[in-house]
Amino acid sequence: MTRVATISEKLKQAFSPTHLEVIDDSADHLGHTGSSEGAGHYTVIISATDFAGKTPVKRHQMIYEVLGEMIGPEIHALRIQVL
Repeated sequence: MTRVATISEKLKQAFSPTHLEVIDDSADHLGHTGSSEGAGHYTVIISATDFAGKTPVKRHQMIYEVLGEMIGPEIHALRIQVL
């Protein structure tokens, strides 16, 4: 399974989103620290009822909690947009 698929699956299981896009931006960041070690850069665009009434910081914390084991070894940078 690719990282994009793994990220997507984890977020689907955790939040049952009404909209989800996971974009691999790694090619735009070749040579950056972390990417040279194999970790990638990703953008997540997500909409889910779980995020209603939550602050942007709390929304990001929720997503980082779900993807926590991937942060560092597999995800160097994560851009999050909650719709």
